Amino acid sequence: MSGPGNPNGPSRELLEQLLQETEGRFKAMADVAPVLLWMSRTDGLCTFFNQTWLQFTGRSMEEEWGIGWAEGIHFEDFQRCMDTYADAFNRRELFEMEYRLRRYDGVYRWILDRGAPRYMPDGTFAGYIGSCADITERKQLEADLRKAVKVRDEFLSIASHELRTPLTSLKLRAERLYRSAVREPGAPALEDGRLARDAEATLTQVNHLVRMVEVLLDVSRISEGRLALDRDDLEVGPLVAAVADRMKEPASTAGSPIRIEVRGAASARWDRFRIEQVVTNLLSNAIKYGAGKPVDILVDRNDGSARIVVTDRGPGIEEEHHARLFERFARFAPTRHYGGFGLGLWIARVIVEAHGGTIGVESRAGEGASFFVTLPLI
Repeated sequence: MSGPGNPNGPSRELLEQLLQETEGRFKAMADVAPVLLWMSRTDGLCTFFNQTWLQFTGRSMEEEWGIGWAEGIHFEDFQRCMDTYADAFNRRELFEMEYRLRRYDGVYRWILDRGAPRYMPDGTFAGYIGSCADITERKQLEADLRKAVKVRDEFLSIASHELRTPLTSLKLRAERLYRSAVREPGAPALEDGRLARDAEATLTQVNHLVRMVEVLLDVSRISEGRLALDRDDLEVGPLVAAVADRMKEPASTAGSPIRIEVRGAASARWDRFRIEQVVTNLLSNAIKYGAGKPVDILVDRNDGSARIVVTDRGPGIEEEHHARLFERFARFAPTRHYGGFGLGLWIARVIVEAHGGTIGVESRAGEGASFFVTLPLI
């Protein structure tokens, strides 16, 4: 055996012993690993499976050798699995795939298989090494969650439609009662105008219920992919001005008068009802959070697009919340102070993106908020 000072380096016998020791150490570690491990050589055939794999499949190393392991793949997953492996192997790329593998008791379990190319010290490709984890429980939870979401969406759709009919009738009756109590001469009156106040409060609550039902209906439509657009030619400025005019009364009551500026004329082919819904939503939020200060609307045109900006002077929104603000059920204000489902901005984003536009916010804590919508005119 060569000594430390031997210029010829370690002997061949010593190198073989070191290699055997390294291989033995790897095999010992692999066999006690809690995951299924495998290795393949340069032709793609598998030459190693750890004891965890063999115990899982109930097969011997000889049975799994080469492509024998593929006999345990569920027939519905087989071709996809082979294609994924072959494509990654040819490209020398990392891969990840899910498939069902037959366990020793004949039960198929979902497996997450990750593989990576391995190389010799000189950079020569040596095959692949991979690990597999049993994800059956996770897949079952995902399936249960999808089923629960479907049941929820079906319930929302049915409940919304069932509520809409009686609410429409109730709204008409409340409006008639309110007009009778306030405007018609000789209408029955109670002391201190209590009938008029009660009629107004009833109408307000009915309108609130109607809006909530409409939100639930939109959630149902979006979840089922049924949010169709009914495009028509329209003028952008008058459309936004009409929405602002309808919002004058609640804005005045909240002490947040609406100021609108339209810079230039612009026509578009949009869904009038849906764009009105977006503007109404933004104005409602601005009034709600406006802290009794004016709300500004700017309608501008630039490079074939129309830009609608709604600005309030309320508490503002921290920058870390901006990315999540337009997600479903996003809420960043105390529920006891500000009601709602947390769905309005999400619905607005879906509508805007369906038109090929964008929606965003510019805000800092304590400095109010500006919500902007950019929509193509053509």
